[in-house]
Amino acid sequence: MIDNDTISAISTAQGTGAIGIVRISGKDAFMIGEKILRHRSGKPIKTWPERQVRLGLVVHAGKKILDEVVFFAFKEPKSYTGEDLLEIQAHGGIENLKLILDATLEAGARLAEPGEFTKRAFLSGRLDLTQAEAVIDLINAQTELAHRAAINQLSGELSLVLQEIEEKILHILVSIEASLDYPEEEIPSLEREKALETIRLARSQIRTLISQAKKGRILQETATIVLAGRPNVGKSSLLNALLNEERAIVTPIPGTTRDFVTETINLQGLPLRLVDTAGLREIDDPIEKEGVNRSWDLIKKADLILFIIDSAIGVSNEDQAFIEEINQNVQQPKILFILNKSDLPPKISPDELSKLYPGEKILNLSTLTGKGIEELKISLRSELMGEDFSPEHPILVTRLRHKKALEETEEILNQVENQIKNGVSEDLITIDLRDAIDTLGEITGRSVNADVIEAIFSQFCVGK
Repeated sequence: MIDNDTISAISTAQGTGAIGIVRISGKDAFMIGEKILRHRSGKPIKTWPERQVRLGLVVHAGKKILDEVVFFAFKEPKSYTGEDLLEIQAHGGIENLKLILDATLEAGARLAEPGEFTKRAFLSGRLDLTQAEAVIDLINAQTELAHRAAINQLSGELSLVLQEIEEKILHILVSIEASLDYPEEEIPSLEREKALETIRLARSQIRTLISQAKKGRILQETATIVLAGRPNVGKSSLLNALLNEERAIVTPIPGTTRDFVTETINLQGLPLRLVDTAGLREIDDPIEKEGVNRSWDLIKKADLILFIIDSAIGVSNEDQAFIEEINQNVQQPKILFILNKSDLPPKISPDELSKLYPGEKILNLSTLTGKGIEELKISLRSELMGEDFSPEHPILVTRLRHKKALEETEEILNQVENQIKNGVSEDLITIDLRDAIDTLGEITGRSVNADVIEAIFSQFCVGK
């Protein structure tokens, strides 16, 4: 339920800037505006033409001038929040904006809670919950691809797909309930083959969304790529080559990197966290040993492991032991083998390495000459996002709660399919169909509980 209080907050980031914005939203927004805003002549403002830019003064206690500003009036329901909303654009500056905010609070507004403007937009029906979450993603987007995915979700593209799925399920439910409610009418009972086909179509759409969930998480949260291998195979050199700068210390002395070095880069639209780890080897030195232990912790959590081998030396027993340990201890490890130092006479070729590890992706490169680095960058995107990923219209599931609700809906539909096949009573089938619709509704917010709503909007900053 929407709070009747009128709220106010600074909606721009703290710091000095040309312009800062203070928003007021609620039933008393314009009344508060009358108290603190004046025409440049000093006369009170009595009318609020909608969506017109107006120049005026902000005053405190009816007389002290705080700033010359421009302001806009948006009348309900045609505003961001769906309520009367007044936006004041003042000169940017922490103290200036604080004084204007204080004036709105003294005039009767309440300081907005984190995300309360967007929460009101959701509660008034201006946005569904996926669109509200897209606002957070848009604010936090680190790359153009992440920005585009957020814009698509804010535009309602994910909501439309969910609506299509829901309508398929609803079509079956309505036909069953009609035959149960009006048995005397000539309404056909559930046509099981047609219902099965509809269920399978809905489930196929759900599976597609679930399959995109990891890609959505990568765009919004950053993928972790760990550079692993024995000491002196070129991990730090590869990190520097990908960053185009000397970030990690490179020496011929094994064990130079004793702790991990991490940097985040924008690689063709993907936010990637590159981690250069301590060389994997059995060692007695307690400091380096701790670095190796940390390397293993990072390897277990990585989205992609770049396992680097010195092609001038070949695959050592240590290499084989470490790769075996990765396969045993990492759940579904994703490994990209890198044969480094291709500028030197090789002891092993990509074809020979492929025979040792069939089916694994192998790249041959040289961090010294730069040969193969661009190919590696292309491969990183392909390994993380898939060959068929198109950045043009990515409808991506970016939230774990979306993924869980989709998985639960798929499970319910599997159960419905079995019920239809086994001739289960139609009134029992309707129970699961309603559950499936309600579970999908948790994603858009149609059937979500209040605790989830509070948790989502608590992630916002004050003023949005």
